[in-house]
Amino acid sequence: MELLQLRYFLTAAQYEHMTKAAEQLQIAQPALSQAIHRLETELGVSLFERKNRSIELNYAGKLLQKRLLPLISALDRIPQELKEGQYQASHTIHLKLLAASTLITNRIIAYRALRPDVNFQLYQSADTQADFDLCVSAVRSDQPNEEYPNAMVMLEEELYLAVPAHSPYGNKDSIRLSATRNAGYICLAGSRPIRQICNSYFSEADFTPNVIFESDTTESVRNLIAAGLGIGFWPQYSWGPLTSDWGPMAAHSPVKLLPIKDQVCRRQIILMCSPHGNDNPIVKDFCSFLIQNSKWL
Repeated sequence: MELLQLRYFLTAAQYEHMTKAAEQLQIAQPALSQAIHRLETELGVSLFERKNRSIELNYAGKLLQKRLLPLISALDRIPQELKEGQYQASHTIHLKLLAASTLITNRIIAYRALRPDVNFQLYQSADTQADFDLCVSAVRSDQPNEEYPNAMVMLEEELYLAVPAHSPYGNKDSIRLSATRNAGYICLAGSRPIRQICNSYFSEADFTPNVIFESDTTESVRNLIAAGLGIGFWPQYSWGPLTSDWGPMAAHSPVKLLPIKDQVCRRQIILMCSPHGNDNPIVKDFCSFLIQNSKWL
């Protein structure tokens, strides 16, 4: 059976008249009759009762029509579905988000307000094998970025030490990292770039921190520091402002941000496109948007 034969059959069944069906198909009536005859021969059954110039489906013909209608309808939808799928794929950014998640999600919301046709799929595990278009990560500002030479710098920011205001460090205006060797630290999990950066600072200060709590989310780190349970690093921009409820500008704020003395504690948030992401104008447009809107608003 050929697809064209089946389409001819359905048209003939619809019009119940060979001449009218042939006119609709824009073919000669004998050509249509021959195609129907070949189909009946292949199936081994007749499909129509012939009545003078008209035709009428018999039991086999009605059964074949019932089976074919949804199949042909599904086939006819394929070209449009493929176009829609291609459009959807080209307008979905697969984003591997390893740093600045609070800032980036805020920027995604702002970008979607401008481009509601663009969708995002986020991956926040460094171990994910997912094929991504764009990766957001972080590196130390004072070291050559040899691992990602083609990366774009979204922003550069200071890393402060967030301390409970009532702690022994709360009355200071700045602090040496080495002075906190006995403090309890609250940190992001070890797989995150910021944790690796902070570990390098601890190594330079010649001590291993006493990590009393690890979390995968910045919100947990922030809340635990605010509760006075320990101290931790806090990026200048990318984690967002400390909220008015307990930020450093609020009255009786339980948290204070201290600059770190005697060490350059700065990091860069970098954007890395995969080869196919680099060829996608939507991905490149989003990268430009991130760079132009890198600071917390």
